[in-house]
This record gives sequence, C-alpha cells and structure tokens, in this order.
Amino acid sequence: MGLFGIAADAVTGPQVRSDGIPLVGRDLSELERDIIANAEAKDVYFRDSVDGCAGPDDPGVVLFGQPVRQVLPSRPMFMVPRDGAYTEWDSMPSEKYPHGQSKT
Repeated sequence: MGLFGIAADAVTGPQVRSDGIPLVGRDLSELERDIIANAEAKDVYFRDSVDGCAGPDDPGVVLFGQPVRQVLPSRPMFMVPRDGAYTEWDSMPSEKYPHGQSKT
C-alpha cells in the first residue's frame, strides 16, 4: 500500500512548525491554546484531532499525544489519504483511535 503517514516523535522530534508554532513535544493544552489564539488573530480555522486536541486547519496534519512517562506531549502525524479514503482521517491507522474505537 505504500507510505501514508509519518509521525514526529514527541521526545526526539524532529521539531516541526505550523505557522511558526512548534508542534512537537509540547504540552497539549499549551499547544491548543497557541493554535486557537493564532487562528483567532488571523481569522482562520483550526480543527480537532480524534484525541480532541485543536490543531492547524492544514490537510494532512493531525495532532496526537504520545504517552511519555507521566506526561502526554504532542506528536503530529502527517497523513496522505490512501486510495478509497476521502480525507487523512479515513487513512488513519486503527491504533490511533482512542480506546480502540472503530472509525465507523
């Protein structure tokens, strides 16, 4: 099927930015606050990930938390829709869905 997504590790990176906002290894609530403030200041949209974290309204970028010891730092995934998928959400590996829930 080929490559359809790449995830940056929350601890080792690499660091990736969206509109100047660092996306990797951040406290999810702080990152969400920065994304929302940026969207409001520029009068643009943001969207929520399946984990419920606000992220950039950029097709192909989905934010998650990566459990590291007692914290949950941010880990962006860069998705490419597969054949038969309408969005990157449809291409998401099943293990990325909270509590093993199915997409349907």
